[in-house]
Amino acid sequence: MSKKLLTIALIGGGVIAGYSFYAKMKKTQAELVVVPDASIHAVNWDGIIIRIDLLLKNPTKGSFFIKYPFVKLTYKGNTVGSSEAKDTDIKMPAFGQAKVEKLLVSIPILSIFSVSSSILKAIRNKEKVMITATMMTTIDLGLATIPFEENHDVILKSKK
Repeated sequence: MSKKLLTIALIGGGVIAGYSFYAKMKKTQAELVVVPDASIHAVNWDGIIIRIDLLLKNPTKGSFFIKYPFVKLTYKGNTVGSSEAKDTDIKMPAFGQAKVEKLLVSIPILSIFSVSSSILKAIRNKEKVMITATMMTTIDLGLATIPFEENHDVILKSKK
């Protein structure tokens, strides 16, 4: 009888601990704040190179790691380019932030003519260009990893 009670207590404790950990993961995922900044890095015969800088904020008391972010750019619903994928970890300190600078996204000249020639026209006319930056990464909480994806509409800034 005592073995059954001990087994039930251990299983119950494991279920409660597992649920608590799962709830903490979901809360941490929801509280990762991403602030993107996009600017025109270069315009040349090969196409347009857009620079993305990301400010990642962790407003929680737990520290964790994230994988180097992957960024995909869309313009008027069409994918126009993406950054490189890297297998690098970034430490997110408790109540802190990390900055990922100079993610370069190349929009090839063929893409400009077939998908979004209006980007180049707007840049030349010094008009605002609104693009959607989708940031994808994985949050590593130690015992588990969870995917994180977030969309941001950003206005391209002129070359600095």
